[in-house]
Amino acid sequence: MSFWEVVSAVLLLATALGVVRAQNAVHAALSLIANFLVVAAVYAGLEARFVAMTQVIVYAGAIVVLFLFVIMLLSAARSEAGPDPLPGLQPLALLGGVSLAAVLVYAVSRFQAPANPASLQGGLPQALGPLLYQPERWMYAVLLVGFLLLVATVAAMLLVEPERIAPPLSGKRPQDQQEGARP
Repeated sequence: MSFWEVVSAVLLLATALGVVRAQNAVHAALSLIANFLVVAAVYAGLEARFVAMTQVIVYAGAIVVLFLFVIMLLSAARSEAGPDPLPGLQPLALLGGVSLAAVLVYAVSRFQAPANPASLQGGLPQALGPLLYQPERWMYAVLLVGFLLLVATVAAMLLVEPERIAPPLSGKRPQDQQEGARP
């Protein structure tokens, strides 16, 4: 491994941990921007210029702006992280993370570079376009990613303001319970 590979791996892990460990939602979004920029730098180092610029424009630009808009809309930026609303899911999340790491290690260990990498011309749009524009090959992956983003958005809204999305099981709102307790 070269020095720059180690530096990029450390930066990727540090910014990813910043996303997960940040107490403030805006700080987590800023760490996500940093992570996307490091990924773009890795793409640029691999001479995939088109993919690097797409990473900056689409992810570091548009997607994170959308995340920040949702954070501000839900007023999550003012509140600090409180008690874990789903404490029983931590072991399941750990199992999912370990499983994902195992799948990634397996995929990387079985990866073989293409025999003719010069045919991609450094990731220029003219070379990548015919490969990416195959609807029968990529349609299900795009639909799956869209569905996952929708589920993640609904779950984030449910975690931030559960009483606005789903009524409490007791049938009373927290405001009604507080008003009834006052003399």
